Amino acid sequence: MTPLLLRAPSLLVDPRTWVEDGALLVEGGRVARIVRGPAAVRRASRSARSVDCGDVLLAPGWVNAHAHLELGAIAGRTPRGGDFGAWVRAVLQARAGCTAADFERAVEQGARASLAAGVTSVADICSTAGFARGLARTPLRHWALREVLDAHDPARTAGALALVRRALRTSARRGEGLSPHAPFTVSPALFAAAAALARRRALPVAVHWSETEAEVAWLERGAGPLAALLGPSPRLRGLELIERAGLLRAPLALIHGNHPARGEPQRIARSGAVVVHCPGSHAWFERAPFPWRVYLDAGVRLALGTDSLASAESLDLGRELRLARAAAPWLEPRALFAMATEGGALALGQRGRLGTLAPGAHADVLAHELRASNARAAFEQLTGVGAPLAAVWVAGRSVVRAGALAHSGEAR
Repeated sequence: MTPLLLRAPSLLVDPRTWVEDGALLVEGGRVARIVRGPAAVRRASRSARSVDCGDVLLAPGWVNAHAHLELGAIAGRTPRGGDFGAWVRAVLQARAGCTAADFERAVEQGARASLAAGVTSVADICSTAGFARGLARTPLRHWALREVLDAHDPARTAGALALVRRALRTSARRGEGLSPHAPFTVSPALFAAAAALARRRALPVAVHWSETEAEVAWLERGAGPLAALLGPSPRLRGLELIERAGLLRAPLALIHGNHPARGEPQRIARSGAVVVHCPGSHAWFERAPFPWRVYLDAGVRLALGTDSLASAESLDLGRELRLARAAAPWLEPRALFAMATEGGALALGQRGRLGTLAPGAHADVLAHELRASNARAAFEQLTGVGAPLAAVWVAGRSVVRAGALAHSGEAR
């Protein structure tokens, strides 16, 4: 196949690399080379299908480190505010009224909405069977993190594990992984079995961790509103249960992490795990400010996610960037950009393959309608007011175009 050359006035290869008057050479769906300077671009154009992307900035596609696309089926049917228990009850009630077709449709619609917003890869928690059919009609790069839980009921442990074992498979644009739901819904035995399965198959793992004070109270003391639902408490912090199971190791995404105890951020940093923050969902539940400084001071890598349309307004990671800046205006725009690109890649064990335009990476590219004189100005706009998208490519294939691109043979 003839290589594809994407030309633009500026390229943001990663949070550290800015290129002017260059191009991306794409071969086999991956970035083969960064071409620097007009003369080199002209030479490369002789043997490639050349696309003049116009007055845009080329940058990596956003990596959504946490979503539940299937829950788009119950969008608009869950309450806002701080009563998490009421929200869970509403989710269970609404889900019970959905069909497999509803979930399949929600996954497809969520995937298309994600791509239109510049999300080219998503770490998606999956608990229904129809997600693969919904995704098959879209080019979104997708990791299916299979949800598993037993509510600390030994009678459910073997069945939960058997179900997820049968479900695991791979496809060209879909990766697989595991999501033991949370320490308060997964028994130590199921955590250990999931950890063994993840190690054996080299799977990324995502765990909802320390999201609410209620789960912390039950795990540590057997107290709070969960006590009547879950029975005897393990009397341990959630991170301790995760670590004892052998899961506190990369690639692991710890979702939410709103209530870390002293010393836990340092343990997470040493492990290489990533904490995923979802600003839109955080605002939905009117939660106390996220402990940004606690994690950053400890050296924890952070990523951004949207969560689901049952607890957020959109699947737009650009919106999550703007919400994060509004909540913590002292954050460096460059660091936020890294959370929306490289951070998600780390959470999935895909460093160097996602969230970057470096050679060898998947050619998942955004063309932002943005003319910046330097990287700092680009980070300011991308994480601030944002910029319209002119085009989106996944694996070097055009999947979203806001307008016609001047070209001499654009890839189809």
